[in-house]
Amino acid sequence: MVEVSQIGIFSQVLCEETITILDSIFSLEESKNITYSLNPELFLFIEKNKPKLVEGIQKTTLLDMNVDCIFSIGGDGTILRIARAKPNIPILSINKGRKGFMTEIEADEVKISLKKYFQGDYRLEEHTKIAAKIGEDLQASAINEILITSGDLMKPVDFKVLVDNEVISGSSADGIIIATPVGSTGHNLSSGGSIMDPDLQGLIISWINPINLAIRPVILDFSRNLEIICSTRINPIKMVFDGQVSLEYTTPVKFSFSLSREKVKFYRLRHFTSRWRQHFHPEIRD
Repeated sequence: MVEVSQIGIFSQVLCEETITILDSIFSLEESKNITYSLNPELFLFIEKNKPKLVEGIQKTTLLDMNVDCIFSIGGDGTILRIARAKPNIPILSINKGRKGFMTEIEADEVKISLKKYFQGDYRLEEHTKIAAKIGEDLQASAINEILITSGDLMKPVDFKVLVDNEVISGSSADGIIIATPVGSTGHNLSSGGSIMDPDLQGLIISWINPINLAIRPVILDFSRNLEIICSTRINPIKMVFDGQVSLEYTTPVKFSFSLSREKVKFYRLRHFTSRWRQHFHPEIRD
């Protein structure tokens, strides 16, 4: 059995189906001994539309959720927001986004899946974030991906990629993406990169519209020393972390990338291969 006494629920999706999902959660026999906390926006929405549902439920901001697990109701953006705010608390995600590549439970299987969770049928996955530095100065970290691009989308950036102090590729391009295995199904995939097994300890470098047509994505082990030198005539350039934090820089500038000390934890019912099939090949049945 999963030993939890306090669970936070965070959602930015305020609609009738969200109420149905919460009703399913709170109606479970296993929920009777759980203390639940909802983020204020969600709490007020439920209080207005179905007040009895939040009787005995706490209203707590995401940053103040000191709980055993956080249920995410939404898509990948919601998961990334939770992971950035509370990296040490495991996340169990319910899909209410457009795609939800990182999510675990579909909205119509909440009761069945959460029963399995409370019975201990889930496994806990830990995923390492990647950090960007300039020299020894940490810039930020990401669970999904780091994007480097021009501040002016019409002007390319000159990139030079070094691995273990050796130049392996270089080109002018609209951008470059450094993605983790768990984030490989995001912008990396859309830019022609491969899907990586989240159990791998590595990252993938993919390019956005490189002028050099010989450029291809590269997968590296985390133990390799990765550096990227950026230069352009049009400043500034931007580095974007998980699509949520954007920092600006004047070139030339050299970034290094390494494992972050932070890890993000997810409760999983299925291996990533079945989730991959579910999102990309739903026509395939067991």
